[in-house]
Amino acid sequence: MLIVAGKGYVDPEQRQTFLAGLEASVRHTRAEPGCLDYVVAADPVEPGRINVYERWESKEHLEAHLAAMAPPAQPAPAVLGREIAKYEISSSQPFQM
Repeated sequence: MLIVAGKGYVDPEQRQTFLAGLEASVRHTRAEPGCLDYVVAADPVEPGRINVYERWESKEHLEAHLAAMAPPAQPAPAVLGREIAKYEISSSQPFQM
């Protein structure tokens, strides 16, 4: 299993426009083979921050997703910076609080 997680930054005044432009892509990605979860969301504390979380069954599924990605249909607000990492997970279990 792979997890891709991190953060990106856009102009705070453009954040909602940026996220709205990704809605169709998020819906499409969640329906792709091997996608277990896919979220791009506004951070509740930092006005220009966007949080990214993806969970994939395998490296091959993630690679297929990346190979099939199309450029956005409309110009999107510029990403001012990002810090995203890929984690290879060998096991997981439900977490009880």
